[in-house]
Amino acid sequence: MIIPRIELFEWLQNNHERAQYVLASSKMKGLSKQEYDELVQYNLEPELDLGRGDPRGANEFKQILMEIYDCGMENIVSASGGTQANFLVFLSTLKKKDEFIVEQPGYQPMWLTPKMMGARKILWPRRFEDGFRLDIDALEELITDRTKLIVLTNPNNPTGVVADRESEIRKIAEIAKAKGTYVLIDEIFLDGADKQQVSAYGLPNVIITSSMTKVYGLGGQRTGWIIALKIIAAKCQHAKAHTNGSSSYVGELMNAHALRKARKLLVQRFHKLSTSNLLVLDEWMEANQDIVEWVRPHGGIMCFPKYRVNMSSIELCNMLLDDHGVMVNPGEYFNMDGHIRLGYACSEDVLRNGLNALGNGLKALGSG
Repeated sequence: MIIPRIELFEWLQNNHERAQYVLASSKMKGLSKQEYDELVQYNLEPELDLGRGDPRGANEFKQILMEIYDCGMENIVSASGGTQANFLVFLSTLKKKDEFIVEQPGYQPMWLTPKMMGARKILWPRRFEDGFRLDIDALEELITDRTKLIVLTNPNNPTGVVADRESEIRKIAEIAKAKGTYVLIDEIFLDGADKQQVSAYGLPNVIITSSMTKVYGLGGQRTGWIIALKIIAAKCQHAKAHTNGSSSYVGELMNAHALRKARKLLVQRFHKLSTSNLLVLDEWMEANQDIVEWVRPHGGIMCFPKYRVNMSSIELCNMLLDDHGVMVNPGEYFNMDGHIRLGYACSEDVLRNGLNALGNGLKALGSG
């Protein structure tokens, strides 16, 4: 097995500390301990065994997920974040030479990880000129008897475009079921959409993954989950034994109380930042149509503008960082060059100054 580099992760890890303006992040600022105490009002019991682990996760955490998703305990697998959740689904649904269909542009691990396992990727394009909407007709042409998994993020990473549960995802699920294919939907950003969304869990053959990282600001506790049909959940639980065995029991306890007592407040915290920053971004995009154009995201904290500079996105992003101090993500890492992923999960001051630096950089490179 050859383990591929995830270039997006390397770009973020190796460069964010030297950037003056980081417009590359895709997660909400983490809660402080004080904020957690004020919002959640939960303290660990003094007698809690901090060495405790449970391969099947904390019951308190799974019980709140049962309420959120209207599912049974047997449908839930806890994981150490969204990355592990997706990994366990890939491990449980794909084998060597199987085919999987994956949206493009998309989140790099969603095709690199299953390829690492020997599965063959089939690209399913989302087109800029169509507003990055899912092309259901194209899916029907791509799916075959060899297709074992369809892979999506909703909202889409990197574009921030939301797929409607009934008019789009239900059709995808029905197409998949007819072929005996599963649909993996990473919903890690779903609560951050501008309009309240309903999870796709419950549609035919749909598997959901998510975590406490992006919207809730509790990623440091490494708590994610899988919601799936019993047969798939059992396979994922079995696969988990070959990875870390048990995710963070303490993290699951703390996050169980966060979801039960403060989920609405945490989502409001997210929307307060994302909504105000999106208005700032609206103004900047309107004023800079000579250098960028975009599909406006459906809320959230990221977008995927197309730039008007004759240069690869990797070269462009390196020059923007080196010469102007602003860090955005190359579109090539999402399999669509000519774009950048711009994240606006930062303070308004950083966003305004970063956008100013980005605009100056794009204009200088475009005229060079």
